[in-house]
Amino acid sequence: MFAYILRRLLYAVPILIGVNLLTFALFFVVNTPDDMARLQLGAKHVTADAIERWKVEHGYDKPLFLNTQATGSAQLTDTIFFRHSATMFVFRFGKGDDGRDIANEIRIRMDRVWRLHCRCSSSVSWSTSPSPC
Repeated sequence: MFAYILRRLLYAVPILIGVNLLTFALFFVVNTPDDMARLQLGAKHVTADAIERWKVEHGYDKPLFLNTQATGSAQLTDTIFFRHSATMFVFRFGKGDDGRDIANEIRIRMDRVWRLHCRCSSSVSWSTSPSPC
């Protein structure tokens, strides 16, 4: 049984990495950093300098996956992917582009889900039909 669980956990790692890479790539195909800057700054009357400044402030001025201008491990770590996506594997969610703490947002929402689950679970009677909650 232990070997089965260990094997399943080991299978989960490449699947999570693949899903993360695919989601990240699709996101940046749809939304370029310039588009994100325009949305945050307001679509009308935004200068190219303001867009560049926003990209530098939020780390979107770096390459997506591989930084050929850096040396050593910085070639992989000084990228948009590492800054915004790979750090999630160690539960460092950082801040959203609007400044909100993402980990705190997850905590708040999971607390609500947990309370709702406990409320519904406590009202279920096992001798009757399942509760419609």
